[in-house]
Amino acid sequence: MTRLTRAAAACVLALAVASPALACMPPQHMADFGKYPAEVYTGAKKDVDFASHPVAAALSAADRERVTKAVEAGPNFAGTYRIIYATCGEKCSALLMVNVATGKVIGVPVEKNSYANFRANSRYLIVRTAGQPARSFVFDGGEFKPAEAPSES
Repeated sequence: MTRLTRAAAACVLALAVASPALACMPPQHMADFGKYPAEVYTGAKKDVDFASHPVAAALSAADRERVTKAVEAGPNFAGTYRIIYATCGEKCSALLMVNVATGKVIGVPVEKNSYANFRANSRYLIVRTAGQPARSFVFDGGEFKPAEAPSES
């Protein structure tokens, strides 16, 4: 075997061994969720106050029922909140956030048709919108503040 062929074979072997391990590794930004912990609320859940946000007030009866059922499942963001994808027209979705302890609906500072990554035990939120780089926020209990951009891997 020539030196080049041996080097190529070594590279192929190294990639074959490393690829499964790399494929199973979580994205680097996953560690960022742990930097902003939140204690998960386990108390009573209040009825959703649909009048507390204009998008929520405009929801159809079927969408209101879906939001109500989602809130009954408990928080999925920042300890006390439930983030829900809600319709805002034909082929349109918006992110709403309901405080499960108070029932108040809060808007999430993102464009329509965005999607987000979040955890029940973290105040860290990553938002992705088509054609734009990912953005991240930290919720302080009252407002969303920009956080360092998530690492892509």
